[in-house]
Amino acid sequence: MEQQDAGDSDVIHIRALRNAKGQITRVAVSLPPCAWMGATVLGLTPEHAAQRLLDEASHSPRAHACALSMACAAAQGRPEPDVDSRLAIERTLAAEAADAHLRRLLIEWPPLLDFEPRHSRFAEFHRRLTLDPHTDGPAAFALGGELLDLVAREMLAGFFNQIRMPHGIGEFLERLQAGGSLGAVLSELIALGPSGAPVPKPVSMLGTLSAAAWVGTVGAWPDASFVRQPEYAGEPAETGPLARHAASALVRVLLERGHRVSARLFAKAIDVGDCASRMRYPLDEEVAPLADATQVAPGVGMARVDTARGVLLCWVRLEEDRIAECAIVPAGAWNFHPDGAFCREATCPSTGNEDHDAALLRLSLLALAFDPSLPHRVELVDERRPRKGSPAR
Repeated sequence: MEQQDAGDSDVIHIRALRNAKGQITRVAVSLPPCAWMGATVLGLTPEHAAQRLLDEASHSPRAHACALSMACAAAQGRPEPDVDSRLAIERTLAAEAADAHLRRLLIEWPPLLDFEPRHSRFAEFHRRLTLDPHTDGPAAFALGGELLDLVAREMLAGFFNQIRMPHGIGEFLERLQAGGSLGAVLSELIALGPSGAPVPKPVSMLGTLSAAAWVGTVGAWPDASFVRQPEYAGEPAETGPLARHAASALVRVLLERGHRVSARLFAKAIDVGDCASRMRYPLDEEVAPLADATQVAPGVGMARVDTARGVLLCWVRLEEDRIAECAIVPAGAWNFHPDGAFCREATCPSTGNEDHDAALLRLSLLALAFDPSLPHRVELVDERRPRKGSPAR
């Protein structure tokens, strides 16, 4: 399992090899340089750098700009923003995450399983969710309520019409089929069968750590290997919706029966609800904020932001009020780590006999479940079967 650079391309290339027995034996993920945005802001002032990330980041631009701005402010030893500013930041980050999830759930997933994408419904929310910043508390409160209604009445209606939790996969499927656009998609996804055989050694789920805790874990400045292939406690880890909601009883029903792709999709819907709640009640004491920062040393700051795809980490060193060094670790570097969750699950044996097309579909669904931050291409190569009597090579 490998992670390679994709040269000058802005596409994530995923290449898998399948042996004569139909098993995927090797996966190489090529991430393009633009997945890491740190080098693009060198020499800029914090204000210009934040604007560049807003304009050029391939995903979660507001999260990137927020992380950089907070890290720079911490490096300069400035006090944290006032309460109104912090509330607006929390709402804005929650709205951006909800928007990213809705694009996947309403536009990109349905066609893969022969359902019509819901362009009009997505557009209704996209226009309002992408307002920046969300300083109008009552408007954000109302929009959050509409998001909750979308999840409960349209996406997963079958789960909100009954109080009792489903017991087992049979009742889970009944709830999916009872109503909801996402319920229909998930039903078809589950009908394809488990994602694969149980992963012999699944990666751990990355919990929510504060910026100070990350500095304590990684150090004052991350080395190049951490930026490219991050690990926690010496091991790869998964970040994102599944990591945030793996403890959910509904998500566990899917995980325990091997439906890991479906579990990630269901966790996204839960995440939309969480984002809606943050828009209504930002900085609730019962949950960690989506972003925070800490001063590592004079002139050096670090910030952590939770995005739709997972955690985004940013270290900044300033010299004469300009960015001298910047290291940004995106969520994709965790999830597409060469020994991370995607690569391990991609190489697990399938639960049935897969032909080439079925194996390619399984890989494509798995890749989308990890929310690649750029357009991605999946290539499946069947190794040549040796001719009878020919020597092995």
